[in-house]
Amino acid sequence: MNTSFTITPVEKGVMRCRHTAAFQPSDVQSLANFLNNYRGKLLVDLTGTTGEECARHLKQFRPMMPVTAIFGADIDPSILEIPESYYAHDVRYFKTEAEALNWLHNQ
Repeated sequence: MNTSFTITPVEKGVMRCRHTAAFQPSDVQSLANFLNNYRGKLLVDLTGTTGEECARHLKQFRPMMPVTAIFGADIDPSILEIPESYYAHDVRYFKTEAEALNWLHNQ
């Protein structure tokens, strides 16, 4: 069975989450479990997807995300905003992987 995402190491303390297919309910639960347990930094690669396709899921997962840099699809950065009542890590959108990694290195 194919999952809608892959998680692979980028470097020490940074994991890449790459979107690979449409989300199934089991994938949503699996990714939520990963985000709840992961304590490092995350690089989200949306290459090959559209912002509309990812917007709902990004908004859903946003409160759970660790320090995260997102790139690879045009998204409206406002979907990453979160009410100040939440304790949340910094999550930013970048045009390129290089910009995203550079930002993560400085966090």
